[in-house]
Amino acid sequence: MLHEHSKDKMKLVLICSFFGLLYADSEPQREYILFEKVDHDLSGCLDRSEVDNIFLAFDTDHNQEVTRTEFENDWLTLYQLGNAREANLLFNKADANGDGHLTHTDMPLIYSYFDMNSDGCVDMNEFLTQWGDLKLAPIDVSVIDAGDTTVAPAGTTHANNGHHGR
Repeated sequence: MLHEHSKDKMKLVLICSFFGLLYADSEPQREYILFEKVDHDLSGCLDRSEVDNIFLAFDTDHNQEVTRTEFENDWLTLYQLGNAREANLLFNKADANGDGHLTHTDMPLIYSYFDMNSDGCVDMNEFLTQWGDLKLAPIDVSVIDAGDTTVAPAGTTHANNGHHGR
């Protein structure tokens, strides 16, 4: 009888563990996987071209520029990297010149955002820190008051305004 009771307890523990994993926030795992996928030389360090490739992968029509719509659609649907607010915050930070497109001219500021110590290497710690920083970015109350929580004002979140880590 005691043996049956132990089996039932074990089943309950396994079921609870499974649901805990199922409902856990898996975004850091997605970020880790993204880092591993773009680190083509497996150096543990992303160089400029590897970071550029993260953003240029969102160029679905292959015209050498990424629109906000392309970025957000792929962020949410194809890559499932986070929510629309995070997509828009990162897009605004990456759009260094504020023209509404990510192009090769924006890439140096994107890289400097992730390369916190300016050593020419974006390691896993820097990548996860800067990616996670998007979740902590303040929300503009005027956007919430307007009923739209997905788009942060472009003038306040570019990589050249409010850059962290320096």
